[in-house]
Amino acid sequence: MIEGSIPRALWRFAIPFMCAYLLQAFYGAVDLFIIGRYCDEAAIAAVSIGAQFLFVVTGLTLGLATGSTALIAKQVGSKDSEGAARAIGSTAVLFFLISVVLTPILALSTDYFVEAMKTPTEAVDYTRQYVFTAACGIPLVIGYNVIGAIYRGFGDAVTPTIFVVVSCVCNIIGDLILIAHYGMGPLGAAIATVASIALSFVASIVYIRVKRFPIEFHRQHFLPSLESLKRILGVGAPLALQDVFTNVSFLIIQALVNSMGVMEAAGLGVAQRCIGFFFLPAVAFSNAVTTATAQNLGAKQPKRAASAGLWGTLIAATFGVVFWLSCQFLATNVAGLFTHVDEVARQGGLYLRSFMIDCVLVALIFNLNGYFCGCGKTLIVFLHSTVTAFIARIPLSYIISRESDSTLFDVGMAAPISSCLSVAVCVCVFLILRKKTLAVASPPNLSA
Repeated sequence: MIEGSIPRALWRFAIPFMCAYLLQAFYGAVDLFIIGRYCDEAAIAAVSIGAQFLFVVTGLTLGLATGSTALIAKQVGSKDSEGAARAIGSTAVLFFLISVVLTPILALSTDYFVEAMKTPTEAVDYTRQYVFTAACGIPLVIGYNVIGAIYRGFGDAVTPTIFVVVSCVCNIIGDLILIAHYGMGPLGAAIATVASIALSFVASIVYIRVKRFPIEFHRQHFLPSLESLKRILGVGAPLALQDVFTNVSFLIIQALVNSMGVMEAAGLGVAQRCIGFFFLPAVAFSNAVTTATAQNLGAKQPKRAASAGLWGTLIAATFGVVFWLSCQFLATNVAGLFTHVDEVARQGGLYLRSFMIDCVLVALIFNLNGYFCGCGKTLIVFLHSTVTAFIARIPLSYIISRESDSTLFDVGMAAPISSCLSVAVCVCVFLILRKKTLAVASPPNLSA
């Protein structure tokens, strides 16, 4: 990350990361795919709503874990092995405590969540089963994601991919057994998801015991370092809040659509699974940018760090344009992969056609956010994302969904319209940071 071609370094990090998240998105989509083939639209809606619940928890975990990734990457870049070891130990203690507190609270809140989501009557029991089971598995979800974040701090995106492969294979097998064979529906999907994550988490612990980290790591490092915790939370807490608020905004949108009917609710769920795949390049390159920025700042190369932000934005935006154009012709076909109900596929296609312009805008937002995170400027990320969610996206979605003749195409337009605000803020902040640090004198050399 700190020498040689910047685009090549980003690609080398992003490709295994994309593979890992492609598999993760795939095994999440397997639940919906098999449910869509063997169950009705009520079950599809239940899994879609339950998945939104898991997204909130995962967003909280990954947001905080980014603080660990950035701190470890900076220590690695400055060749401070002891500091990196303290950061790892502090991360383990912090997330253990979070899981102990969060799990019982969310498990006991299942009924409140199902009611607040305005879950269609046909899907209430299914949704309750899925959400409660997922809540009980939160410690495993947290541990699974945190280990991946630690390895990415070392610039290693390959090892987490191995853990995702294990989880993916186990989830597919579990879904086929519990849903297709035993007919357990959404409950079977939730059990398969939690069990697959548990097996992957155990495999990652065994791997660490055998291979160990790239640095020396001992028991005394599990004594929390106040300095490390402060730096992890300083970077991670704003990101965690940003992810939670963003996902909550989409939960609210899901609730608004749920009130439109079970077909619309199921269609939105199908579309959101598809969107998870389309957003992979933006997510992968933004993580590469965060690691590259932190390592280069640690190595006293701020200009190279800013160039990484520009390159990540350019590459991810190119993917976004291709995906957006493709969905103008193939949206219903793509949504139809996850359901045998034609109306659900049609509803999902309507949402994708309008929403997918956000794939281009998010590429800009995520990668500039990645640069801000690597710089430790996560408060900026939190502020503009929260304002966008609650000042623009939610009010627009509410107004549109209340119209008597509104469709999911209309609801989908709220996301790209609101993202324009974030793009404007991100570009302005990047230009200010570049000027203050003299990081970038001109755009990156596109012939490199």
